[in-house]
Amino acid sequence: MSSPETFRRARHLAFLVLDEHKRTGRFAAPILNERATAVAATPEERAAATELVYGTIRRRATLDALLEPIVKRPRHAVEGRLWTLLQLGMYQQVFLESVPEHAAVDETVELGRSSGRPRWTSFLNAVLRATPTVLGEGLADGPAADTLPLTGGRYRKLQQPVFADPVVDPGPWFARAMSFPDWLAARWTKRHSLEELVRLGFWFNDPPLLWLRANRLRTTRDELLASLTAAGVGCEAGTVEESLRLTAPAAVERLPGFEGGEFSVQDESAMHAARLLAPQPGQTVLDLCAAPGTKTTHLGELMQGRGSIVACDVDAKRLRLVAENARRLGIEIIDSRLVRADATDVPAGPFDAILVDAPCTNTGVLGRRPEARWRLKPGDLGELTAVQTRLLSAAAERLRTNGRLVYSTCSIEPEENEQLVRHVLRTGAPLSLVSELRHNPGDPADGGYQALLVRG
Repeated sequence: MSSPETFRRARHLAFLVLDEHKRTGRFAAPILNERATAVAATPEERAAATELVYGTIRRRATLDALLEPIVKRPRHAVEGRLWTLLQLGMYQQVFLESVPEHAAVDETVELGRSSGRPRWTSFLNAVLRATPTVLGEGLADGPAADTLPLTGGRYRKLQQPVFADPVVDPGPWFARAMSFPDWLAARWTKRHSLEELVRLGFWFNDPPLLWLRANRLRTTRDELLASLTAAGVGCEAGTVEESLRLTAPAAVERLPGFEGGEFSVQDESAMHAARLLAPQPGQTVLDLCAAPGTKTTHLGELMQGRGSIVACDVDAKRLRLVAENARRLGIEIIDSRLVRADATDVPAGPFDAILVDAPCTNTGVLGRRPEARWRLKPGDLGELTAVQTRLLSAAAERLRTNGRLVYSTCSIEPEENEQLVRHVLRTGAPLSLVSELRHNPGDPADGGYQALLVRG
């Protein structure tokens, strides 16, 4: 962990970010970048603040469950910013083993004082120093009402039952112990065993793995692997021809080959979308939901930079990222198009190949997107499947006879995946299903789904 002074500044930065995130509903990443830039935070301070921010967001339900037996006031009687400080202090005590307990308590109390709320200090001090009444010493063997899931499959013993019994009430246990919305926990409990819930919980709460995709226009996976290894970057080959995985955290922009466009950051599961579509050099390809362009550029690489790709999206700001990524990677065949949400102004084609990387619930990538689990609402699924159906139908209309279409999501919900594809086929789309790929989270990368369809 960083030096005490570095971590002190990171802690203050993290609190400001968490407070603004909660007050405004904005994503944490841009807030963190803005505030870190404003105070000229060092890379070490940024890294430490990122851990605190995303860890606190990711495990907020668990932190609340640990705090509630200690805090004697009703939750509504505790000011929002004060509760954020309690969560931040508890996160350090529980999940950051390299931060001394006294530092986690003292510095969080001082943070309350320096934030202009000296009256908070005695309350913060009392609550955070009372954590031993809940937290036990040593590790436990498995899930129980009085054990706390940490990371890496480990559990910490608790002094008292804090969670539901995982055998009797696996949904409520998963929601609090693993920190997921109640409705999503109830949903997953219907189709997963307790063993699988535990596995999913640890996968989504452990630090996410970082995968790179070698740009085959400029290098090979083996050459990139050798270059990174020579620079002291821990990495290993993946199961896809152009994939490799970093074995330790790293600042991507500083890695050898990034500026030269030798690789992109892309999870290995996501790489299967372009590979399944298998576009050929010289073909005309449509990427219907292209931004920020990670899959679009993969298509361009597979096409050896020959042919044409029309990259459409409804978000102008994110669409600009497609062109930026293409320039860095040396891909000149991508034409970016801003389109309406109803897809009525998408070019008619016909296209040889189409990728529909549809907007979805993101339930296969909740570890990589900590806020996504809390932004999801039960009604989102129905709204998204309507959008997905419209996009897939629009793509089918623009596909050449015998052309290939891949429908892709980073969801693990059947309604967004195989059920939706079959529904579209039943309603008369001129497509036939060739094959499907279902990516289980953690085996070996993120969760998701891809279906290959052909127009008859």
